[in-house]
Amino acid sequence: MYNPYERMYDAAMDVYRYISGEDEDGFETNQESKVIEGAKCRYSISSQTTADNGVPVIVSTAQLFCGIEHDMKLGDKVVITLRKGDPVTVKLGECHPYRFQWQCKIEKDGKA
Repeated sequence: MYNPYERMYDAAMDVYRYISGEDEDGFETNQESKVIEGAKCRYSISSQTTADNGVPVIVSTAQLFCGIEHDMKLGDKVVITLRKGDPVTVKLGECHPYRFQWQCKIEKDGKA
């Protein structure tokens, strides 16, 4: 399926997820595994200024957009390589699938 938003994707991402398994002794293990590599994405940061009781407050939110064909889950670690080559490591919060793309909130300090 053609994704009309893909032309706005100016970054690449690798997605890591903890996968449960057993070691050779039968003990449960959790290993971080790369589940997506080099997928196109868009990392977006927006700021909003509000005045509460006369004190201005700047609130920033970050979101990640990528194609719907990718398996995105709450808590995944994502390493985003920006257009200039700088890496950004984030943890996914709430993700919403739309017709062509995922829209995921980025967690800050353990909260989405």
